[in-house]
Amino acid sequence: MTGLQDKLIQQLESLISHLNKYDEKNWSLIFSKIQKLIDNGDRRGIDSLRNMRGGMGSFTDLIICEINGHRINKSEENFANTELMRLGNLVFTTADKLNREINKN
Repeated sequence: MTGLQDKLIQQLESLISHLNKYDEKNWSLIFSKIQKLIDNGDRRGIDSLRNMRGGMGSFTDLIICEINGHRINKSEENFANTELMRLGNLVFTTADKLNREINKN
């Protein structure tokens, strides 16, 4: 396992934990499956991450808020979504780096 692979798995754990905190089950399950693929060295995990950034219904459309059925107070919504974007960007950036490393070899 490479250092980038370890880093990505840890970042996914943080993102999954953040999603679970607000009862976002759908994306938590998706990222958990991806994490298992990456942990097993399965290239499909990286490909899945690379394909989930754009389009309707993509991860980047997710907004954590009470109206969307999340377990959150209105006063926490700004922090929750800022942290969601930060964690998501870390995951996607590391996945891109890992993809480049894999393609180099």
